[in-house]
Amino acid sequence: MRFYPLLPGWLMGLLAGLLGATSAAAQLAPGLPAPAPLPCLLLPLGPAERVAAAPLIVEAQVLDAQGEWDAGHQRIFTRQHLRVFRVLKGALPDTAALPLLVEGGQVGLIRQELTNTLRPLPPGQQGIFFLMPAPWPGLASAWAAYASSQGVIAFDLAQNTAAEPTRPYASPAAALAQTIQLSGQPAQVLRPNPALAAAAQQAAARAAAAATQRTQAVAISGFSPSVTTAGTGAVLTIVGSGFGSSRGSGGVDFRNADDGGATTTRALAFDYLSWSDTRIQVRVPSLASDGHPAGTGLLRVTAADGSTADSATPLTIVYALTTINNTSSTFVDRPNHVATNGAGGLNFQLAPNFRANAAAVAAWQRALAQWRCRTGINWALGPDAAANTIALDQANVVAFDDGSLPARVLGRTSTYYSGCYNLQGEVVFYTQEIDQQFATSLTFQFGPALATAGQYDFESVATHELGHAQQLSHLIRPGAIMHYGIAAGANLRTLNPASDVAGGRLVLRTRSFRQRGCGGPAMLPAPLTSLGATTPGGATFPFSTRDECYVSGFVLERSAGPDTTAAAAGWQAVASTSAGQASGQYQLADPQPATGLRYYRLGVRRPDGTTDYAAPLPASADTATAGPQVFPNPLGANQLQLSYPAAAAGTLVLRLYDTVGRCCLAQAVSVQAGLNLLSLNAEGLLPGLYLLRFTASGQPSYTVRLLRL
Repeated sequence: MRFYPLLPGWLMGLLAGLLGATSAAAQLAPGLPAPAPLPCLLLPLGPAERVAAAPLIVEAQVLDAQGEWDAGHQRIFTRQHLRVFRVLKGALPDTAALPLLVEGGQVGLIRQELTNTLRPLPPGQQGIFFLMPAPWPGLASAWAAYASSQGVIAFDLAQNTAAEPTRPYASPAAALAQTIQLSGQPAQVLRPNPALAAAAQQAAARAAAAATQRTQAVAISGFSPSVTTAGTGAVLTIVGSGFGSSRGSGGVDFRNADDGGATTTRALAFDYLSWSDTRIQVRVPSLASDGHPAGTGLLRVTAADGSTADSATPLTIVYALTTINNTSSTFVDRPNHVATNGAGGLNFQLAPNFRANAAAVAAWQRALAQWRCRTGINWALGPDAAANTIALDQANVVAFDDGSLPARVLGRTSTYYSGCYNLQGEVVFYTQEIDQQFATSLTFQFGPALATAGQYDFESVATHELGHAQQLSHLIRPGAIMHYGIAAGANLRTLNPASDVAGGRLVLRTRSFRQRGCGGPAMLPAPLTSLGATTPGGATFPFSTRDECYVSGFVLERSAGPDTTAAAAGWQAVASTSAGQASGQYQLADPQPATGLRYYRLGVRRPDGTTDYAAPLPASADTATAGPQVFPNPLGANQLQLSYPAAAAGTLVLRLYDTVGRCCLAQAVSVQAGLNLLSLNAEGLLPGLYLLRFTASGQPSYTVRLLRL
């Protein structure tokens, strides 16, 4: 979480207005003057201090990126190689592949993402790299960026600008001149950098053309909607003129929410739906160029010839959901949570050095309780961790720094994602583990008293980092927990209903409370801790709760038919009860259960009139229908829906045979214990009668007749 002191004038005006509207949410200690905006978990590193601390400084270009595990198979790094153009400090032999290690990345279908940390850089990225020997044991020797994300000044060659997390530069030349002056040694030229020279020439040509033309070739006349969300698939339509018949090397640039709009971030190729000379349709991304989310502010359209135009009014982004992409940036997925603690949710474990600070523990628990109560995420505090280690070790650890945080990084959330392929061949990612680590060098106010001048409010910081664990990205929205920055003396402890709560609920209701076929059972909406079904002979559903909050009651609903995904299927309420049982033990039953296979879902009713639903469960009074089902059957379209109640997690093999016994399709898919709702693409399947065989190790095999129309 960062705050940039250098902001464009339009953004200062916007922030001033938003701050006025949300001052109650971001409460300052009584009597304090408005503090200077400072970063929350990233202390700004002065240019002179950085130059002095880094033994090697180079102007270079990233050549590649390859994920790798450390020796203990507990942390992922990305190994990159740099083509060095100039050495600005230190000594280096002529090399075309200087090794660079960056924390996080992907190996196979496992990813590690860290907040407030340098991300793996895209191949082709140029910049100034402030380097030190990589400090991580068990890896081949390499260099690392000093102070992590503050150890790279990235060049934007298309715009001929440069930026680092705490300051922008007018141009790459300006950043280079400052660094060379501070280093005190002549730059050693290893090879020319024609791309950098061309960027400067093109920028000069654009400036000259703009000075002689009264109107720009590109113009934005409007866009809709004016208020939207990022990372949700929301589509923005931009109208104007001079965009060009195709995008080419151009694009749509949003304000970068990670730095408060000091720089821009460009939508990636797969987010453009259409591009013509007068109209562009693009998805609003929470993962754009360099992994940054789109934030509130003016839009910019850049045509293929490099000409640009900004919108007259800002786009407002209310919340942003975390999305992750594959290593080739050809798709994104919104990851879900899974239940890993046997009680419908996820347990965090406090490290010994964190447990020793009682005030910090109390503040962190208050932050967790807010997210759990207001969004329904099923988080709990489990047994303490045995060590202060932050690693992929099947424990969601909360710790203070044990010496592993980079310089000037005051805290971060590390999320490990795992993925698998669904029946459509798409990769589905889920959160496998979440760790949090906070620095000991910051003057924290642990509460419950408010932070005063010179203090950072720990509860505000913990609430923000738990928002990242909830899978929310940064915003430019003062008063919201997920606003990218917080000032010393500011106390931001209350979730914003329109952004933090709404965004968190969307993640849960569209992803985490559903079966997606990977990682484990779906998370139960808090305060549920268990949910079961008693069949055959009826439809009775016992369930239990813990620490009930923000719940008014529970409702049991029955599906109209076996196809719960059909638009006309519908759900019928068959039983309900109010909340507040002291024992936390409940039971709801269908007084008139239907014959055949039906699905039931339990809803947690909230005081605001909304309902969170647990993943559907199958029930049947007829044991003959309690096995796998396919629908629709007969099949007229291309999507075949499957329901498979598995006794245990494992691999399900599907084989489709025609009437003469030929195997037309064979596919394996991971299933979880309980009901699995799957979808199979039947495109290209000829009309006729088929047999679909379900086979799983240790479980009965089933065969279902399927008629293809």
